Amino acid sequence: MNAEFRHKTALVTGACTPLGAEVVESLARQGALVVAVDSDGARLADLVERLRGDGLRVAGRQIDVTSSAAVDALVDQVEREYGAIDALVTTASVLRPGPALSISDDDWAHSFAVNADGVFNVSRAVAARMVERGRGTIVMVPAHAVAVPRSGIAAYAASRAAAVAYTECLALEVAPRGVHCAVVAPTDARRVVEEVRFLLADSVTDAVGA
Repeated sequence: MNAEFRHKTALVTGACTPLGAEVVESLARQGALVVAVDSDGARLADLVERLRGDGLRVAGRQIDVTSSAAVDALVDQVEREYGAIDALVTTASVLRPGPALSISDDDWAHSFAVNADGVFNVSRAVAARMVERGRGTIVMVPAHAVAVPRSGIAAYAASRAAAVAYTECLALEVAPRGVHCAVVAPTDARRVVEEVRFLLADSVTDAVGA
């Protein structure tokens, strides 16, 4: 149990990916109430059942993050049921590998819909509410590093680069309002959780000093 997470609510997208599931569990074990979000209902139910079996506070919500309407409805519902979302961790992503010259229109569009639009939809919905409250933490986690070009992942890299740029611009705009955003390289869940803890502590400090 960690003091920064006591009485905190966290929302994690891509909860059924290996990294996402680790983040959900790690945040819950630190004491947060975690709302796990994924499009795979069966795997999500298994994850929630397993973690609740360990006595952790975890709720599951199945939605498609590419739908802004669905995301807005989700955030409204979560805040009505559990209170303000203190931390958002976005890990939802899709990888359709292949040579750059062989990417289909569908692969390109779907990569951007999940990897860029999904981050935009969730971050916008949550950040708007955080700004009103003057506090909050958003951490975006690319599933694969995109800083260095690599063969076979052009659609993923381009879409994730867009999401990274959006998050970094968002960070500059909302920081004066007490909301902290960061892009964390996908090393392991512990680093992600530590970044959330650090930013939550900053948010509390800002709120006290305001």
